Amino acid sequence: MEVILLEKIKHLGNLGDKAIVKSGYARNYLVPQNKAVLATPSNLADFESRRSEFEKAQQTVIQSAQERADQLKEIIVEIAGKVGVEGKLFGSVGSADIAQAITEGGIPINKQEIRLPNGPIRQVGEYDIKVHLHQEVDSFVTVQVIAED
Repeated sequence: MEVILLEKIKHLGNLGDKAIVKSGYARNYLVPQNKAVLATPSNLADFESRRSEFEKAQQTVIQSAQERADQLKEIIVEIAGKVGVEGKLFGSVGSADIAQAITEGGIPINKQEIRLPNGPIRQVGEYDIKVHLHQEVDSFVTVQVIAED
């Protein structure tokens, strides 16, 4: 199935590119999420007439993500947890906990934007956590896991 991309999508293409994808991917994900439209002659003409509008919207999203990334570089997030022997946490600190702590600090973050390649944090310490705000914008935030009193 051929679609016209309405935004940049990893491994598919940029705004305005035609891509051939499986029909289920188009019907169930790309079209309902407004990331693409079917490549019909009427949709192609409509896209070309509104191309500048889509480009401005994409630039606005990238700019807001960059602003959030600049804010994230300046903060240190402290998360307290119960600690056992040798600094091991009872439980763990996951992406939802980190996202909640950052959001309470005034910067809205979703848990899907937090990247924990080694899984949840299970030890007391200081960690640099990657935050994926947009396909073109990544940032790092410092998370300090401390012992609860």
